[in-house]
Amino acid sequence: MKKIPFAALAATVFASVAAAQTAVQAPMPPPPLVDWAKVEIKTTDLGNKTYMLEGQGGNITIAVSTDAIIMVDGQFAPLSDKIKAAIKAISPLPIRYLVNTHFHGDHTGGNENFAKDGTTIVAHDNLRVRLAAGTVSGLTGAKA
Repeated sequence: MKKIPFAALAATVFASVAAAQTAVQAPMPPPPLVDWAKVEIKTTDLGNKTYMLEGQGGNITIAVSTDAIIMVDGQFAPLSDKIKAAIKAISPLPIRYLVNTHFHGDHTGGNENFAKDGTTIVAHDNLRVRLAAGTVSGLTGAKA
């Protein structure tokens, strides 16, 4: 049996560990682009005139009152028309308020499109500051 010098064995182990660490630390590939045309909005009746809408990213909640709708989160801007159509299928009432839970684009992306319809956007002041500053999402690196 041939003896392997300790230094050679140590160098081999070190090189193997270094190669494994490099593979682990390699940057993640960017997420695949979303084909917005293929995204469907699914509506779930939660009872008591409250609904959940699912599309791409965070969920939306709407509550229908006697004279208007309150909405929580608006998902991404390219889905606004589909979201509006799903809400109109539930009620013809206007969306009075859109409440943002946090600054990520899957919660705030549709703000501008809903505001154009007269919807009041409601959010914590820190959220407004982050959006105005163009804060980058720690999840995807995209602007919020």
